[in-house]
Amino acid sequence: MISSVVMGLAAAANQPNLLLLFPDQWRYDWDGFHTLNTGELPLNTPTLHQLAARGTRFTQAYVPAPVCAPSRSCLASGREYDEAGVPSNFQNDYPISQTTFYTLLKDAGYHTMTTGKDDLTKATQLGYRNGYQNCSYCKDGDGLYHQAELGFSDGLRYSGKDDVINTAQPHEMYGFYLRNHTTHIGSKNVSGWDAHVACMHKNYELCTSTTYYGDLYEDTYTANNAVELLKRKPSGKPWFMHVSFPGPHPPFLVTAPMHDSVAGRVWPGPTDYTKNISEVCIATGEPQNNYTRCNYGAEIEHLDSLFKQVIDTVEEMGELDNTIICATSDHGEMLYDHGDTGKTMPWQGSSSVPLICAGPGISENVTVGRPVATLDVSGTFLDFAGAKPVEGMTTVSFKSLLQKGTDYKKTVNSGLNKWRMVVQDATADDGVTKGSFKYICCEDKCPGTPSTGPQPKNGWMEMLINVSEDLFDMHDLAPQNPNLVAALRAELPPAYAAGCAKISEH
Repeated sequence: MISSVVMGLAAAANQPNLLLLFPDQWRYDWDGFHTLNTGELPLNTPTLHQLAARGTRFTQAYVPAPVCAPSRSCLASGREYDEAGVPSNFQNDYPISQTTFYTLLKDAGYHTMTTGKDDLTKATQLGYRNGYQNCSYCKDGDGLYHQAELGFSDGLRYSGKDDVINTAQPHEMYGFYLRNHTTHIGSKNVSGWDAHVACMHKNYELCTSTTYYGDLYEDTYTANNAVELLKRKPSGKPWFMHVSFPGPHPPFLVTAPMHDSVAGRVWPGPTDYTKNISEVCIATGEPQNNYTRCNYGAEIEHLDSLFKQVIDTVEEMGELDNTIICATSDHGEMLYDHGDTGKTMPWQGSSSVPLICAGPGISENVTVGRPVATLDVSGTFLDFAGAKPVEGMTTVSFKSLLQKGTDYKKTVNSGLNKWRMVVQDATADDGVTKGSFKYICCEDKCPGTPSTGPQPKNGWMEMLINVSEDLFDMHDLAPQNPNLVAALRAELPPAYAAGCAKISEH
């Protein structure tokens, strides 16, 4: 008995803590390390730069499916989009009979925590829409629906952005938090809930600098909840925490200080759009809810400060040196590139996100340019924890890449609805990499096709992009590279491989 206890303590001592910082809708080039082809991006992200200096940054990280619930379900399940069981945002919740990597970490001895909008029960809105089926202890606003079944030891879970206000009165944790706070316009009392709803609906009579401020902002609330979970976790046990920030997902609603902090900067305009006009925001002293690049930038800079708050807490607890931190996202945001907004598309702005990892055993100040899958964050965390994926999981570890190695899969896949894509480094006969190539196959026309894209043929459309040189998907190289197209097409699900093969039929 004594020897088994000692062995268990030794194993725990070798298991690093794992922290996943996970904003929503954060595109790859808005991380503070990029210059856009339309101009310099004046984004200040000191925490991310410090994290990159302490670790490894990936310039080509691709999500398994560029929309909230499917992408997060792929990460949780360690499975590709076609196997994860959540095809869209509102069709169904995550299938709890399917093991998550959170459960595997818990089984490996971790105290597993989550806060924010994990979107694993998005379809039922954390059980609210189905009356908390099969959960007799669940109540409005407690966030407990399927929390244990998903593999979490503790959590503070809620909805994000529009889902918070899709009922007339609060139905989840953040909404109740707002309703329990009273703000003021002069001598008039305004509940935090009413102020938030007003701001979301652009009602600036109730949405003011005195009714919508710091601690009521949902990303700030999420960081505060992360700190609370850290402070109440058990001691002497390795831990994992997934911090799911609702921002910078639209609407791009920001407090007055956030908006004014980026005023006066020139934000470069979109690519392949008739209104390619740079933005300059003007300080107003009031909250703003507009789909602008400066508000998107303000959200990201605020998130960077919240990353610091969470990381500083880990350091104050004396645990930073034994904590692996990864920052990434579920998908990107088009920001009017090719005239589109939102996500769901195969183009870089939608399907590629930042990814930075730092901590014990990770090489410092390294940039990796080969394609990686954010799906494999789960496999990598399992690897560091000394755990293994279960049967059916396809996630693998990129731990080798974090240690200046090369042992990682050759292709990265993504897809949604009626398109699938694969990204791979192409190497010439002399061993020199020619670049990373992205092959896209769509049933009918690809959603949001760039203005330079081809037309569908025989009911299908394909594009081949050298993403090492063409980060805005403007130059289709498929006609000039039939052999590479055929090789990458073979990496797609069979129905798509067969479908896009029809393009060359006469």
